[in-house]
Amino acid sequence: MKHCAIEQILQRVESGKQDSDFTYFFDLLLAGEALAKTVILGMISAIADDKDRNRYRLEHKLVRSAGIGDWADVLDEVLIGTASQYLLPDARVEQAELTKNARDVDWQYLSVIELKSALDFLEIVSDEVPIKSDMKRWFRLFATLRNKTRGHGATQFTKTGKAAEHLERSISLFYQNFYLFRRSWVYLHRNLSTKYRVSPITPISDSFDFLKKDGSSSYCNGVYIFFGEPCLVPLLESSAELQDFFFINGGHNGRNFELISYYTDDKKDGDAKKYITPPGTLPSSETEGRGELLVMGNCYSNVPDMIQDYIARPTLEKNLLNLLMEDRRPIITLVGRGGIGKTSLSLKVIKQLYMETRYEVIIWLSARDVDLQSSGPKPVRPRVLSTKDMSEFYAELVSDLVSPKERNEKGFNARSYLERQLQKSDIGPCLFVFDNFETTQNPIEMFNWIDTFIRLPNKALITTRLRDFKGDYPLEVLGMEDQEARDLVDQTATQLKVKQLLDDAYIADLISRSAGHPYVIKILLGEVAKAGRPMKIENIVASSDEILVALFERTYASLTPCAQRAFMTLADWNSSVPRLALEAVLLSSIEEGSEVEKGIESLIQFSMAEVHNSPTDNQEFINLPLVASVFGKKKLNVSPFKTAVKVDVDTLQMLGTSRRDDIHLGLEQRLKRFIANISRKVDAGGTFDTYAPILEMMCRKYNPGWLLLARWHMEQGAQVDLLNAKESLRRFLENQPTGNDVDEAWEMLGEICNRTNDPLGEVHALIERAQISSVPFYDVSNTANRLNRLLHHGDLEVDLEEKRHLAKTLLSVLENRRKEAGADDLSRMAWLAFHLDNESKAREYAKAGLERDPENNHCSKILMRLDSMMSSL
Repeated sequence: MKHCAIEQILQRVESGKQDSDFTYFFDLLLAGEALAKTVILGMISAIADDKDRNRYRLEHKLVRSAGIGDWADVLDEVLIGTASQYLLPDARVEQAELTKNARDVDWQYLSVIELKSALDFLEIVSDEVPIKSDMKRWFRLFATLRNKTRGHGATQFTKTGKAAEHLERSISLFYQNFYLFRRSWVYLHRNLSTKYRVSPITPISDSFDFLKKDGSSSYCNGVYIFFGEPCLVPLLESSAELQDFFFINGGHNGRNFELISYYTDDKKDGDAKKYITPPGTLPSSETEGRGELLVMGNCYSNVPDMIQDYIARPTLEKNLLNLLMEDRRPIITLVGRGGIGKTSLSLKVIKQLYMETRYEVIIWLSARDVDLQSSGPKPVRPRVLSTKDMSEFYAELVSDLVSPKERNEKGFNARSYLERQLQKSDIGPCLFVFDNFETTQNPIEMFNWIDTFIRLPNKALITTRLRDFKGDYPLEVLGMEDQEARDLVDQTATQLKVKQLLDDAYIADLISRSAGHPYVIKILLGEVAKAGRPMKIENIVASSDEILVALFERTYASLTPCAQRAFMTLADWNSSVPRLALEAVLLSSIEEGSEVEKGIESLIQFSMAEVHNSPTDNQEFINLPLVASVFGKKKLNVSPFKTAVKVDVDTLQMLGTSRRDDIHLGLEQRLKRFIANISRKVDAGGTFDTYAPILEMMCRKYNPGWLLLARWHMEQGAQVDLLNAKESLRRFLENQPTGNDVDEAWEMLGEICNRTNDPLGEVHALIERAQISSVPFYDVSNTANRLNRLLHHGDLEVDLEEKRHLAKTLLSVLENRRKEAGADDLSRMAWLAFHLDNESKAREYAKAGLERDPENNHCSKILMRLDSMMSSL
């Protein structure tokens, strides 16, 4: 079995072998180090999430590692230490291979002996190998070899040749036989289409084939192994092209750590921010919930106490209470950004439920891993993360209320027990509250599990930032209403003793810039208290990295690449943007229409962006709250999309700036500005073709845009512009046959057809316009005059039947409005009747015209023509 990362280094080894024994030996040391790190990082990836963050603890140690010896200690912890109990079942194969006491016929023993022989040839003192040995010993021996040679030793040139032979055999035995390298290894890169580019690192990669077609799963870009499920390999970086692999190499300085390539010797920095939190058992969350059930009014409950200083939100409270009291929907979801008040809202409403008889028991299950405190975000220990955690916690909670007989029986299965209780609780109707649902091990699988077993009258209440599932009833928690936010400002400012520093204008600005976000309001006021004066809100937000990460990082990471790009585009152009324009600009480069729409929709669904409708045309305008915008700009600074986003923003800026309070102007004004800016660029030597696809995409969804575009083309005046204008008008009329601006569109189309020598198109357009009741009668009459001339001179290249149809249609319109007709108008009606071979009607119209104007030459002329025809018969 071949592994790209190892194979690359073995190529280097082969090249070094041709150079000298000394180079060969030291290249083998690099290969051994890469092999050891690959194995250990691969095994770490198989550790499941747990409340005590065992996987994080090991990664934290490796980031700060001073040498390869620390890696051997980490492997011991993975295989036989506390972390080993969280190994995924599929990884037990590798665990067994590395921990079994191997005999002299086993590859493990032979690999260890060869490594020991290399040490002996170099006269390096090391532990002796017993009759039986596990493979863990290999890592300790290799640490000794590396430290006494490449690390701190002075290796003699004459001894490296023989030592290299043994080292090469040791590495080969390990690499060729260890089961980890027979698994599917890939690099996953999520495309803007949400589908994944799956780059095989090992020949067998079919376990990941489902991701090539399925874009519903959310995996960040990186190296993965398949242990029954895709597992991200930490601290190992590459790219979809697999040109190089970079391994963690210590060097942590608080901001970065070092990554090194053993193939090219290149180095790069890794982001150390996510390894700032110290390892170890974290404090419990302030909303973890009690460890026992207490009597609360008419219920048993372990729900935590109400959060202090809660500001009432009457509308949300009423809606949630009604949903929890009714007997229709088994799962209710509170969806909103971090810190928006989902948990406090739940606690407030649950307190009201205590006085009702709807539930006998309310169970609180918290997966919260960060408390948003006034001093900033603080990591905490989740109470439950998995179905196993929840099941065991539930069984423990209810043990005093129901017979403990089943629970004490041998082979008691807590998960099966909770599944039965979700269907029908032994205690009575139960409300299960799952707080901070997005931090559970696998939220989608967790939701499907709940949805499968929950049955009324039991209900589930879920609070979450992310909602990647269906089957629930969502209640969105947005920013506070204005009065609610003002109450919060007043309460917080009083507590912080800064009320006297705030005037109405600053309070209004604070509420607007925070989008009514309660946690952000508290943080901003806290900074005012520290400074002793009102501070510029943008500056406070920009300097609050910790808060931005706590509020947005988890949600941002779950977004598709397309949604992330849309988010950064909105952040870079700090303005309200017509949703159609944003979609069109993104589509011009992404070419995945459905994914662009889904990406933008997910920004709204996850409360990352806000949408407001223009009262003018009901078009949606989308923008980011200040805090989200600042976070997005920070992401853009390090994003590979940065260049593409800048191009998109340059285009969006041509629509002009727009604030939330001027969206009443609607999309039409933005399009006019956009087209005007395009015109300036064309006048300066640019090309319309650059923007044509974007305009066309916008017009497809905003039909009046075709009319605006046609006007511009007509103003340009060239023949090709007139043809483009004609096409735009036809697109407009196809989708809007009646209503506003239709008469103008037909008139413009008639004029263009005239200028492009298309008489039939001109007449058709004018007759269609004539049938609109609001068109002035003189215009209808002029259309009749134009048609009569064309018919008289034979300029319409259509058959007789088509000519008759045109004349009949127009004459019918004129007849219906005959009361408005003067003598000239009646003469034109007479000529139309004449072309229809209706001589009696022609005579009638001509005589009626002379009655109104006895000296009208046109009416006299047609009567003379009719009399002449009669006399010739």
